[in-house]
Amino acid sequence: MKLIVNGDHRDFAVRTAGDLLNELHIKRERVAVLINEQVVRRAHLDETQLKENDNIEIITMVGGG
Repeated sequence: MKLIVNGDHRDFAVRTAGDLLNELHIKRERVAVLINEQVVRRAHLDETQLKENDNIEIITMVGGG
């Protein structure tokens, strides 16, 4: 499936937003995921289906002070 992830066009063998994070080796606890400019709640990542050409932004939370 072709997806746009953080501006990069790439092919993935995934079905859900949770699958995508697993494929990219990204821990869910420290990211926010937007699909086509809509925030996906962390609790819904595994049930949120992706579609061809979805635009996905994965934003990493950084702590500090």
